[in-house]
Formats: sequence, C-alpha cells, structure tokens
Amino acid sequence: MINIVTQCTNTLCLDEEMEEEEESFFEEKFWFFIIPSVILLGISIFLEFFTDAVFLSQILAVASVLLSCYGIVKEAIKDIFAKRITASILMLVAGVASFFILHGQEGAMAILLYAIAEFLEELTTDKSKNAIKELLELAPDEALLKTAEGYKMVPTKEIKVGDIVGIKPAMKAPIDGKIVKGESYFNESAITGESLPVFKSISDEIYAASINSDSFVDIEVTRESSNTVVAKIAESIKLAQQNKSDSERFIEKFARYYTPIILISSLLVMFIPTLLFGLDFNQWFYRGLILLVVSCPCALTLSTPLANIAALTKLAKEGILVKGNKFIEKAKSIEIIAFDKTGTLTEGNLKVFEIFDYALSKEEIIKIAASLETLSEHPIGKAIVSQAKQMKLSLYPVESFKIIKGKGIKGVIQEKLYYVGSKKFFEDLKFNFPGETLNEVEMSGTIPILLGQNSTILGAITIRDVLRISAPLLVDGLKRRGFKSAMISGDNQQVCNTIGACLDIDSSYGELLPDQKLEEIKDLKKKYKAVAMVGDGINDAPALASSDLGIAIGASATDLTLETADVIIMSDDLKKILTFFDISKKTNRIIRQNIWTSIIIKVTFAILTVVGLMTLWLAVGIGDMGVSLLVLINGMTIFRYRTKFKDSSLENLESDAKIIICQSCETKNIIPQHHGRDMVEKEGKLICWRNLLGSDELEPCEEELPLFCPKCENKLEVL
Repeated sequence: MINIVTQCTNTLCLDEEMEEEEESFFEEKFWFFIIPSVILLGISIFLEFFTDAVFLSQILAVASVLLSCYGIVKEAIKDIFAKRITASILMLVAGVASFFILHGQEGAMAILLYAIAEFLEELTTDKSKNAIKELLELAPDEALLKTAEGYKMVPTKEIKVGDIVGIKPAMKAPIDGKIVKGESYFNESAITGESLPVFKSISDEIYAASINSDSFVDIEVTRESSNTVVAKIAESIKLAQQNKSDSERFIEKFARYYTPIILISSLLVMFIPTLLFGLDFNQWFYRGLILLVVSCPCALTLSTPLANIAALTKLAKEGILVKGNKFIEKAKSIEIIAFDKTGTLTEGNLKVFEIFDYALSKEEIIKIAASLETLSEHPIGKAIVSQAKQMKLSLYPVESFKIIKGKGIKGVIQEKLYYVGSKKFFEDLKFNFPGETLNEVEMSGTIPILLGQNSTILGAITIRDVLRISAPLLVDGLKRRGFKSAMISGDNQQVCNTIGACLDIDSSYGELLPDQKLEEIKDLKKKYKAVAMVGDGINDAPALASSDLGIAIGASATDLTLETADVIIMSDDLKKILTFFDISKKTNRIIRQNIWTSIIIKVTFAILTVVGLMTLWLAVGIGDMGVSLLVLINGMTIFRYRTKFKDSSLENLESDAKIIICQSCETKNIIPQHHGRDMVEKEGKLICWRNLLGSDELEPCEEELPLFCPKCENKLEVL
C-alpha cells in the first residue's frame, strides 16, 4: 500500500531523538534564494502576458524554479530512496509537467508557494519541538557536590543516590533530593506550574529545576539525573505520542486508502476524457495534475497530531503530565468524576476540631490525652499532641502505658488509670456514656476520640482532616462545566457526608476498602458514559486503573502514579484538574475544526478542478499548503491558553494563631472551623476562610463569629 508521508508529518516525529540536522546553505540563507525567485517569476509572468518573448519568459520561470526547489528536490530524493510517495514528489512532478503543457509559470509559482509554505510550517512546528527540548534542558548540567575537602562542581550525570549536593540562593536544583541541612523558599513552577514559592525545610523533597530563592541548603540525592521528575516528564511526553488517540489512528488508516484512490482518480481525469471522448489532452492532463496536488492529504494527516503534541507540551508546562494523546480525547466523554477524600480533597493533615468537656475542663482533657498520646505513633495521637503544644500545655508523666491495637491506649497519670480511644473501645470496657451530646459528636462528621476514667467518660476530642483550599473551587468549577461528582472513601460515612455537603458533591460513599472502591467505579461506569477517578495513587491504584480516566494528585506519589494513572497533577492544586479539562476541550475542538476544514476544502477544490475552475498555483497555495498552514496555526493556538485560576496562597487564608484565650478568666479553646478549615481573625471577629479566597468562581461564605468569652463576656484574644 502506498502511503503519503508529508513534510509536516516528518517534522512531528518527536518520539525520535531530538538531534537537529545541520542546516544546508539553502536552508540557512532561505530568503536570499526565495526573493530573487519571486522577482524572476514576476518578470516571467510579465513577459508572457505583455510581450512576445515567450521563450525568455519560460527560461526565467525555470530559473525561478531552480532557486526555490532545493528543499523540495532534497526531500523528494530522500523519499524515493525510502520507497514512499510524498507531497514533495507530487509537487515536483506537477511543477515540471506543467512546463510540457505550456503552464510553466503556474508550475513555477506552485513550487515557489510550496517552498515558502514548507519553511513557514517548519518554523511553526519548531515551537512544539523546542518546548519539549526546553523541558529536557531545565535542570543544570553541573552540581555542587559536597566532599571531604568541601564543595566542588561536577557533572550532574556523575551524581549518585545518597550524595550530598549544595544549592546556593538563585541556583537551580540540579537533581532530586531531600533537604538535610538548611531551609529556604523554592520556586517549583517548572515542575508543578505554580508560580508561588514553596517553603522547604529538613526532610522536604526538592525537585530538579526548582529554583532556590533564599538560603543555602544541602540535599541528599534521592534519584539519579536520568530518573528525576523532570526527566520523567520529558520522557513521558515523547512516549505519550505513541499512545495515539482514536481520531489519530482513524486518520492514519484513512490516508492509507485515500492516497491510492486519489492517484488513480488523477490518472483517470488525465486520460479518460481524451481517450473516450476526444477532449483536449493538455486541458485534462492539467486538471489531473491539479487534482493530484489539491487532494494530497497533508492537512488531514496534520489535523490531529500537532494539536495533540501542542496540548501535551502545554499541559506539562502547567504541571500536568498526560500519558497519551488518547487520554486528551477521552476527556470529552467523561460525565462523572469520582474523588478519594483523604489526601485528595483534604490535605491528609489531621487536626483537633472540637473539645467536649463532660467532667473536666477542655484544657485538662487535652493535657491528659496528649500526655498519653505522646507515647503513641498514631496520626490521631500526633494531632492531639500538636494541639497541646499549640495551647502551650505542660504534659504529665505517664506510667504503665499500653497500646490496645486498633482500639486505643491506656496509662497511669498521678496514680489514676486513664483510657483514650474510640467509642467501641469504651463500649467494650463497659463505660457509662453521656446522653445526646456524644450522639451529636458522631453526627458532626468528625472522628470522636474519648477520654475516660473509672467507667466515666470525662470528655471527647473530635478530629477532622483539613480541606484543601482548592477543593471547593474544583467541585464548583466541574459543576459549571457540566460534570457530576462523587466521593468514594474509606473514611466514616458520616464524615464523608459532611465533607460532601460542604463541597456540594452529588453523592458520597464512605467506609470502602480498596476493592470496594473498585466495585463502586464499575457501578458508576454502568450508569455514565465514562468515569474519571481522582486519587493520591497509593491505596486508590485499583480504582484509578479501572476508571476510564485515572487522575493522580501530588508530585510525592509520582513514582507509583506514573505506573497507574493516566493523568498526573504534579502539585496538590486541585484547580489543575479544571485546567486539564479546559485544555483537553480546546484541543478536541481544534482537532474537529481541522479535520472538517481539511475535508470541506479538499472536496470543494476537487470539484472545482474537475469542472475547470481551478489553477495549479491556487491548488498549491490554498488547497494544499494553505490549508496545511491553517491547520498548523490553529493547532498552535493551544499554546495561547492562559489559566483562568489565580494561585491561592495559604498565607492569605490562615494565620499563625492556634488558640483563642480569655485573659480575664484564662479560658482556652481551639479556633473553630467552617467549611473544613480554621476560621480567620479579621477586624475583631472570626470569619470563614472562603471570604478571603478572592475568587470570582466561588460564592463567598458570610459566616462570622464575635470574639467574646461565653463565661465572662470579655473580649477573646487569638494567639
């Protein structure tokens, strides 16, 4: 089967090594050849129409062709040896043949227009190739290696895992690692797409190509240069092009059958009217040449791949890694998006939400519970200890400490035995429960941790995960775009219901094990055309793999999610999911425009050719290369996409304050939460953090609380 392989398609082979060929003298001095070619052709046309110097006009037309045809001849020879018929061969044949039927000027103009169009096309596609090359070149080639004698510059490729590398202020991190000394702000925009610097301290991960904004730090290398996140992003973009979309595969298959049909049709147009009906040979041979040129599927074969490559590269610059063109196409079929809760919609950072005092003061409840939990490694225990430190409470020494696995802990404080744990733990111990208050705690959507002694519940501490500030923006944005939403989580159903109501999620499913999440995804796929799953890529791997489109959140899970998810958001900013769907929608729209524009113009020009209303130079300038350039330029508009969402800084939405205190009666309390995060002090009162979000896409919350002590009615201070 004969294939048309256009010049344009050749320039898009980005999955090959990106080694630039040395430019020829003609390519380097392109316009020095083209401008004289235009002048000679103009004189030739003038002599043809206004003088009798027909022979001289043809000579000048030939000279014009010789000046402009270098690139076309070069590609044609290369393609002939490769045993393939390309646009260059067709154009060269049509141009030369036109001289034999006394249409030399048109043939010369066709070759001239084709050469210019090819040059402009190369400039256009270079932007896409260079964008990927820039990703490969983000990280420095040298690193400041720490040795026994001090620091010295060495090639980054020589750095091994476990080495210590120094990063100076204003210096790019040359390699991935974890900070072992120092702290500083790092600009990670090259990796995550976020422009705001991120503060990093001991044990925090640093990615190659992130810029140190502040102080000197030492990092311990965790990945070699060939395995950094930047290297994986660039490599994944190149490999993603092999994961072609259905549209791309269809166009390629269509072109394989389309090409021989057009060749046969052109030959029939050239010879059938003359042989069967005795019509003018020159006229129909000319029309056959035009049909051969105008029907070349160059624009059609370009309609999809360039737009996809531009989208993949643009998404990577936004901190979104897509593992194939087909996932950009798949995005248009998604009807519902399912979310994991912990680590996805929430930060995975447990905090004390409320304290209920049944027999002791709130301060004493936290003090006793934290004293016991100091000896525990459970995340809930760490949250309680952290709260005690924020309230600046001194802890008691604990004796006879014991962990009852899966239930709670116990220990002796000042010769009294105390228990801390879940409601079930205290039910097994036959404790007496307070009435409605504890039921209200369970219904609040938080995790209740009880403190008891001598069969009496002394108090309850409720624990809640902190909502991501971008979560409401994401869910609201998805609704505006027509998507349904669902939450599937292993957390308590009531907790899921509370978070779901806070975010206005359509449906919430809690208390699910990983295999049950998988079954839930299967059920959703029966109800909807296509389902996307968003998770952290760890315990959500089965659900991510089963969904039609798996989206993983957070660069920290990169190693696992590169194997499981289809789309990886390199930061924890959930708004990037909206950016992915926006760019995918724009890309799919451009592909449809390109395909239909190509087909309509090709068919129209073919009909005009057969009825004799088309010329060779119009066929080349508009019907072939003109359409190809239009398709290229339309595809490149993807790079003009600008995110509609502002970066949200936590600094604007929360303060360093940890407790509320009354200086008069010394009552201490935790800062209340609203919409899943701590309320913020402003102008003598506490307001919901959503009031400070500053987004036009999300309606602010008007909730506010006065800062007055409920006991003595004096003004409360936030410390």
